[in-house]
Amino acid sequence: MAFTRRDIISLRAVSPERDVLVCIFQRGAADGLNSVVPYGDPDYASKRPRIALPSPGEAGGVIDLNGFFGLHPALAPLKPLYDAGRLAMVHATGIPHQSRSHFDAQALVEGAVVSKADLSEGWIGRHLATSQALSESAFRAVSISGNVPFSLTGAIEPIAISGIQEFGLGELTGSTYQDLLGDWYEPGVPYSDPAQAAIAAMDELLLADLSGYAAENGAAYPQSELGNKLSQAAQLIKSPLGTEVVCMDVGGWDHHENLPNFLPPALADLAACLQAFDTDMGARMANITVLVQTEFGRRVADNAASGTDHGTASVAYLLGAGVNGGQVAGNWPGLGDEDLALGEDLRIETDLRTVLAEMLRKRLGRVDTEQVFPGFTGQPELSLFL
Repeated sequence: MAFTRRDIISLRAVSPERDVLVCIFQRGAADGLNSVVPYGDPDYASKRPRIALPSPGEAGGVIDLNGFFGLHPALAPLKPLYDAGRLAMVHATGIPHQSRSHFDAQALVEGAVVSKADLSEGWIGRHLATSQALSESAFRAVSISGNVPFSLTGAIEPIAISGIQEFGLGELTGSTYQDLLGDWYEPGVPYSDPAQAAIAAMDELLLADLSGYAAENGAAYPQSELGNKLSQAAQLIKSPLGTEVVCMDVGGWDHHENLPNFLPPALADLAACLQAFDTDMGARMANITVLVQTEFGRRVADNAASGTDHGTASVAYLLGAGVNGGQVAGNWPGLGDEDLALGEDLRIETDLRTVLAEMLRKRLGRVDTEQVFPGFTGQPELSLFL
């Protein structure tokens, strides 16, 4: 097949002046208190008598980070990244949306707004729609989740794929049948714009030949949903497709019961996948920022089923060579009764939009973040990025 559509866009690599953003959303509201554990808080153990993790040095104890916070043992692969200054966590963070509904809270976090009345576009979509594209590629913004997340709404034609190998027309991709489809959906025909965009994307992907981009540096991705998605994100970023944003979901974080058994494998998979991605990308991590976030946290007290119920603040993770790592950032509100939001939740001390705005300015080349976060007055930066 002759690749003539857009001449296939003169495939160009991402500019070294800005990062590629990889955004991982923990669907289900991840429990931050048993992930990045405030073991130094005098109320932590007493508030969670059924599920609290032991202090460092004790059997099954957390991995000490700074004398106050510790990693859940299942997150052990992240400790070298933290020590190397490539990983930072922001605790007691979130969007102050006041919702305990997964569906509503996810939309509000992805819109980076506090009211459903302000839900029109996603924060990443607003950023992409009002910033200069680094290439004309159809793969500027990609969701590896089979659907376009709300965070990308507002962007120009984001692409949603279930998997790189499944994107296209199967054995007919690149055939004369694809050319015929292009002729059918000429300008003016209903749905011609999205059809032509999809066909052009198929051409670009075929020409890029991502099958030649294998894991490097001895990286071994877990055979899991997240491992598969991050492996594909790595292929996209290594290719000349000009990808600027990759979004993905990972489910399984709604632990209302038996958290001591259900949380460790979820955390172990997250840690192993992030470690594999960092290893695979190697020096490319200088221009990649990974954000891991969730819709809200869990209540401070455990419940009778040894689980946790819907709460408020949680923890966000930031990975990359441009991250000012080796820190658990943000003010700590405390876990005493008088410190809690609504009398039962970890209080939001750092509005997540503060973190996102600093990331946009320092890593993604944005000057005016007001367009991305309308109505947000801001907080002092936390010096999370170099």
